Amino acid sequence: MRPSELKNALVFSLENNFPLLIKGQPGIGKSEIVIQACEKLGYEYLIMHPVVSDPTDFKGMPWVVIGKNGENEAVFIPIGDLKKLLTATKPLVVFLDDLGQATPAVQSAVMQLILARQINGHKISEHVRFVAATN
Repeated sequence: MRPSELKNALVFSLENNFPLLIKGQPGIGKSEIVIQACEKLGYEYLIMHPVVSDPTDFKGMPWVVIGKNGENEAVFIPIGDLKKLLTATKPLVVFLDDLGQATPAVQSAVMQLILARQINGHKISEHVRFVAATN
């Protein structure tokens, strides 16, 4: 696919909130094309690098709280960029660069975000769109 065709496909996917996976050799401009598509639409974007992330970056930080019955229970508190995905109030494109090189645990957490649009009881904002890239 030519860069201009990819950009058009990205614009269509982003406008319709369809997740998209881009596969291509390193250094051919995948990230730049995603940024250009976001700028064309006036969407904010967040570039994440799962290859250097921990599953808690995508699942939240485990924390113990006192439950309604007075006993301790574990919850996951959204931290860092995950909180942005939950609270977005305008279109936000989350670009997961080099997803294929991430550990299986991180890939599993990311897939739950993309496919279920929620993580540990927290719903992803309807304004969030996902694009991933791999080699």
